[in-house]
Amino acid sequence: MSPFTPERTRRGVDPRRLLLAVAIVIGCALGVVVNVHLAFGAGKGGMDLNQFYAASRLAGTGHLYDSGALRALEEENGPSIHSGRLPIVSYGVKAISWMPFPLALLVWRTASVAALLIVCAVWPGASRLGLLVALSWSTPAIYLISLGQDVAFWLLFFALGVKLLDRGYARLAGVAFALCLCKYHLAVGIPIMLIAQKRWKTLTTGGVVTLALLGTSFVIEGSSWPFGYVRTLSSPDFSPGIDLMPNLRGLASRSPHATMVELVAATGVVVLLWLACRRISSVGVAGAAAASCGLILGHHGYIQDCTILIPLAVLTIQSRQTALWLRALGLVLVTPALSLLLVMGAPLVGQTLLIGFVALTLARASILANPEGSEKASGLQEG
Repeated sequence: MSPFTPERTRRGVDPRRLLLAVAIVIGCALGVVVNVHLAFGAGKGGMDLNQFYAASRLAGTGHLYDSGALRALEEENGPSIHSGRLPIVSYGVKAISWMPFPLALLVWRTASVAALLIVCAVWPGASRLGLLVALSWSTPAIYLISLGQDVAFWLLFFALGVKLLDRGYARLAGVAFALCLCKYHLAVGIPIMLIAQKRWKTLTTGGVVTLALLGTSFVIEGSSWPFGYVRTLSSPDFSPGIDLMPNLRGLASRSPHATMVELVAATGVVVLLWLACRRISSVGVAGAAAASCGLILGHHGYIQDCTILIPLAVLTIQSRQTALWLRALGLVLVTPALSLLLVMGAPLVGQTLLIGFVALTLARASILANPEGSEKASGLQEG
């Protein structure tokens, strides 16, 4: 053997590493099989894409929020449900309406898988392998692919924003965060994080791009679209099963003073996120915290949206400084257990575990993280 042959090659393959790699592949494959059975077996395949598909055909006609026209188009390919996307969002995916629905669903699902894999590749500080394993065992992630939901693209835009922020591209990060307008109710944590860390360039750029996108909606759909949009959001059918939602609204819905309980709890979460982002030095951790807070603060969310929790759960699991019980809770939340609790008779337990995990993670970060590291990182990004 040549003396220039790498030492690793000369020693041969470490059987322990090979065994670990095989075990990980088998574990991931098993997770995908289990979740495909759970998610695709629900019998709602492509249901959400159907609304995007129909809405994209109406975008630009002035009838985007015409429930009768939307229902007629949706019934061609499945059940009719309300579409609550902004005109710029519906018009932005208009290309799918040029395809037959089965092809559009295949393209959309393929793009969703690609988006989630990119998230695993770019999220700062998180183990890529850990993210992949968590993704394969995540019922919400597989469920969003089955439904044809757009959570994967929201998470992609968010991850790119965090990555650009980590690399020092403050203004480009603002552009990426602005694209989270596609599901803006999940993006509540973004401005809190940016203001807490004094990332003014990112905040300003994101605000300008967001206003431009909203302005373009008037060009696409006319001046009256906000009235139709509000009417759609106000429909009782737009947010069914509130008590099952994996957020503060769902948890508080059982109280006779639900609005007040939700408001008080939301204020506490916002304060914790603010304090945590002031002290966290890692952009990846701060971003994961902001995304997870968007999930529980959002007023409209379901099982598939829990995919947003994966980065924070993985970062918590891989942290050796974190208490073992909190890491174990993070591990539970990336398994099918959370989804099964939410849909099979114990939603209160699932909501409590999810919200408790996010709140406790934020509380720990706000107490133990290094504030000086956050100031230095902020200075590097905005300098």
